[in-house]
Amino acid sequence: MKQVFIVGFGKFGRLALVQGARRWGKTRVWIVDSRPEALIRQESGFPAGIGVLADGPQFLTRFQKWIRDDDWIIPALPVHLAWKWLELNLKTRKDRLPLLPPEDFGSGLPFRQAGNECLYLSYADFLCPEKCPAPAHHCYKTKKKRDLPLWRFIAEQQGLKGSLGVIESRQIAPGVGGYAFGELRKVRDLARKSAPPFFMATACRCHGVIQGVTWGDKEPAQVTG
Repeated sequence: MKQVFIVGFGKFGRLALVQGARRWGKTRVWIVDSRPEALIRQESGFPAGIGVLADGPQFLTRFQKWIRDDDWIIPALPVHLAWKWLELNLKTRKDRLPLLPPEDFGSGLPFRQAGNECLYLSYADFLCPEKCPAPAHHCYKTKKKRDLPLWRFIAEQQGLKGSLGVIESRQIAPGVGGYAFGELRKVRDLARKSAPPFFMATACRCHGVIQGVTWGDKEPAQVTG
C-alpha cells in the first residue's frame, strides 16, 4: 500500500485519518472532499494529509490509471462510493435503469430496508457501539455467534437474476473500513463481461448495501478505463 484515499472528510473521514495514521506509517494520504470548509477544518495536531477539493467518485475516475491496485480507498461519505464510481465507468448502448434485488433477497436478516435506490442489509437491528472492533465470529454487543460475515452471506445468496459483484470492506478502526482500489477494478471487469441486470454490493462483516442496474440492450456492459 503506497497511498490511501479518504473520500469524504466529515466525522468518519477525520476518524479514519487519526486512526489510520497510526498504522500507515509513511504512506501518502489523500483527503478528497467537495466542500472547502471540510478541508480547511484540519485541527492542529492532526496527521498530515494532502487535501483535494473534488467530488470523490469523479476524482477516482479521472485519476484511476494513476491509482495502483494496492492503494486503499476509505469511503467516508453518505453515498455508496463504489457504486457511484462504477456508474461513472459503466457505458451501455441505451439508457440505464436502477434496479433493486428481488423482494426476498436477504430475507431473514434482522435489518433490511430499501431507500435511495439501495437495499441496506445488516445483522444488527440496533445502533452499534462506536468502539465495536468487528470480531470475526460473534456480535460485539450481543455476543451471539455469527457463522458468515455479511459480505459472504450476500455473495452466496441464490435466486438473483443477473451478475453480482461483492466488495469486502475491511475494518481499519472501529467505524472505519475500506478496500483496495483493485477490488473496484475487479467489479468493473465483471460488469464488462455481464449481460443485464448487474448488481454490486459493498459490505463488511455486519453491514452492507447493494444496488443494481439494467439496460435495454442485451450486449455485455462496456466499461471505460
